[in-house]
Amino acid sequence: MYISVGDINGIGLELILRNHSFIVQYCNPIYCVSFEILQQASKLLNISLPTSMQVHTLDSSDITIMPSQITKESGMYSFQSFTCALELSVKHKVGLITLPINKRSWNLAGISYAGHTEYLRERFQKGAIMMLGCKELFVALFTDHIPLKDVPARITKDSLKQFFHDFYGALVSQQIFTRQSSEYSQQTFDKGKLYGVKNILKSQILHSKLIARLLRPYRDSAMLDSKHHLHQDYVKDMLPNYGNIDKIAVLGLNPHAGDGGVLGNEDFLIGECIQEINQVLQKEIFVGPIAPDSAFIPHNRQKYRIFVAMYHDSGLSALKALYFYKSINISLNLPILRVSPDHGTGFDIAYRRKSVVDSRSYLESVYFIVSHM
Repeated sequence: MYISVGDINGIGLELILRNHSFIVQYCNPIYCVSFEILQQASKLLNISLPTSMQVHTLDSSDITIMPSQITKESGMYSFQSFTCALELSVKHKVGLITLPINKRSWNLAGISYAGHTEYLRERFQKGAIMMLGCKELFVALFTDHIPLKDVPARITKDSLKQFFHDFYGALVSQQIFTRQSSEYSQQTFDKGKLYGVKNILKSQILHSKLIARLLRPYRDSAMLDSKHHLHQDYVKDMLPNYGNIDKIAVLGLNPHAGDGGVLGNEDFLIGECIQEINQVLQKEIFVGPIAPDSAFIPHNRQKYRIFVAMYHDSGLSALKALYFYKSINISLNLPILRVSPDHGTGFDIAYRRKSVVDSRSYLESVYFIVSHM
């Protein structure tokens, strides 16, 4: 897989340096960055530079890491790392991991895109769909990085039906949610395979090494209930069984999904689109619209594991409150598989040796790529 390093003034390089020796056992990561930048980060963090690292070198002759600073230089370098890793992923037909960028730094560098996803849409001329989450809960966004005031105008019958069609098609084609739960419930990792998916995971030792690696950074015991519980969670999470696409819950736009038109009419249109796409699919896949304020109550999360939100904060506030440290960002409906940790640049903790940089989302991103390529 190719990995873009994100904003060099943030936590991306620390994630790379701290986790390389672990993930290289299971895949072949190639980082789009210069050794000079890695050496700078290594000295700042007091972390030895791994000898086995492979890089696709990007010129960094005039660039110096400035911890936690928003600069046009770091913005341009993160953009160059991203586009380089993207084109190499396309060329070699492998997965792409993008580490966090700073949108303001991109803006200072004259880059007009709001983020990775917006660039991917233009690059491939396809409606890339943002789906964020983890095994327990995934949320797809109908609109993402646009002002809230612009959301209602985007909700048209044609655009929403196309979104439902593309989203369901991407889930099926990627085979993320198409396996029966019972099919894997009694199986264990063996024979160097991950349930038939070809990869180089050394599966016999995957669980113990992953758990040990995940536990190592956490010095605050309050972050974890117990090592036993974390181990049990990850044994379940490592199964490439994300469940069936039995139902996908669709959130309404307005409070209480419009309350029958009292609080807005957009939810009527959402309901019509749901009915029409289910007719096209010849089965009831999409359900709703359901009231956004109660969409993620425990009862609903037992019934559904995939949700669609009409706008960014409607879906992601609950997801990040529940599963912030393990959620990932997957770009669907594209000719490549791109995954990113679901967190930002971490400027508040970057290059501070006493800070604990949580690696779970990054490691989940690596796992997802390995298990789906």
